[in-house]
Amino acid sequence: MRAWVGSIAVLLGCALQSQGARAQQAVTPDPIVQMTIDPPRIVVGQPTTLSILVLAPNYMTSPPELPDFQVRNAVTRQLQSVNTNEQRDGVSYAGVRFEYAISPQEPGSYAVAGQSVRIKYAAEPPAVRDVNLALPPASFEAFIPDAASTLNPFVSASNLTVEQDIKRSADPLKAGDAVTRTITIRAEGTPAMLLPPQQFPVIDGLKLYPAQPKLDDKVDGRTDVMTSTRVDSATYMVERAGDYLLPAADIGWWNVGSGKVEQAHLDAVPVKGVAAAAGSTFAVGSNEERNWDRIADFVTDHWLTALLLAVVAAVLAWFAPRIARRAAMDFHRRHAAYLRSEAFAFRRLRRAIRHRDAGRSYFALLEWLPHVDAASPSLTARDFKAAARDPELDRQLGALERKLFASRRDPARWSPRDLLRHVSAARHRLRPRAGHRDAAGLPKFLNPVGTSHVAADQNRRPAR
Repeated sequence: MRAWVGSIAVLLGCALQSQGARAQQAVTPDPIVQMTIDPPRIVVGQPTTLSILVLAPNYMTSPPELPDFQVRNAVTRQLQSVNTNEQRDGVSYAGVRFEYAISPQEPGSYAVAGQSVRIKYAAEPPAVRDVNLALPPASFEAFIPDAASTLNPFVSASNLTVEQDIKRSADPLKAGDAVTRTITIRAEGTPAMLLPPQQFPVIDGLKLYPAQPKLDDKVDGRTDVMTSTRVDSATYMVERAGDYLLPAADIGWWNVGSGKVEQAHLDAVPVKGVAAAAGSTFAVGSNEERNWDRIADFVTDHWLTALLLAVVAAVLAWFAPRIARRAAMDFHRRHAAYLRSEAFAFRRLRRAIRHRDAGRSYFALLEWLPHVDAASPSLTARDFKAAARDPELDRQLGALERKLFASRRDPARWSPRDLLRHVSAARHRLRPRAGHRDAAGLPKFLNPVGTSHVAADQNRRPAR
């Protein structure tokens, strides 16, 4: 009977332990990470949405750390992120849903794999767990519709417009004048870097100067709709007279809304360069000759002033190297004197204290002390404290010395700010000043005082 009772007790104990283990395991579930791509098949240039759901039991102590999800031959941009709370199997989860837009540039298969997310959460507060979870792989496919297979380059958008602007530097255009052609493409639903670049052909008689394109993307914060702009421009300079034509431009694009190929057209731009007026070249030459004649006449009329200026220039050219060498020698001499001065030594001490470096501060102090009093070049830290008569300075220097040289840690810590303040005050009191030097002034009495002369002349009457 006792054996049966003991067996039943052992079985009950095992059952209770297994239930407790299951309950403990249920209390601390693992985080959940899910990743999806929708739609899985899209047109080249159009975005597919990558969604990542990160859930942690109880709550997260910091936002999840996600990779940038850069995909080769695709443009990735982050969309909105939304906080969420869910109940799963009776367990409360808190998390964040992240979304990314991925726009492929070429047809083919794309995959997002080999990524991980870092999560910090409080499953059993206040204890915090830090884990790295692998993201499940996801893939999608990009294609070009058969009806748009002739487009080169292929461009897809929900809306696309193109316009041009022509600016002439003069009217009419002559040799040396220029005309600038600017083409602006605006589209919705595709990034600016996927818009087609515009080609500006070389035209005989016009010098071509293309400019760098300008790309701009704007996203509506409420709808996440992207509006992109690409601006291409080039300047043509007229080299000779003639009739020229900047060619027309046609941009074919795929309308994802209607599922058809559409065309955006720009008209050709005529450019006419007229011949320069007859004798204009001679006029330029004659103007240059007149300018030189004016300079020659001025020198002739003011030859004395010109000669004086030439002499001054020659003297400056002769003495300038010597003056420069003397100035350089004087500068190096002054700089060397400054490096040996008290001001430079105190500057290094102040820098070391402000950097809170105890070792550098103490040895910079020892290097500065000999400069405080030239009469006592062997001034030590003990002599400095005795001369300063500042209890707080003694306490700060003692704490600094104990931090550096004591075998045990001292609870009294040195304060860089207090040490610098009291050292500066002691420097102000102890450093010799020019105004405090003993100057040899005039004596109080200009004439020496002698008792014999005073006694001899004291009762003498003035002469009449």
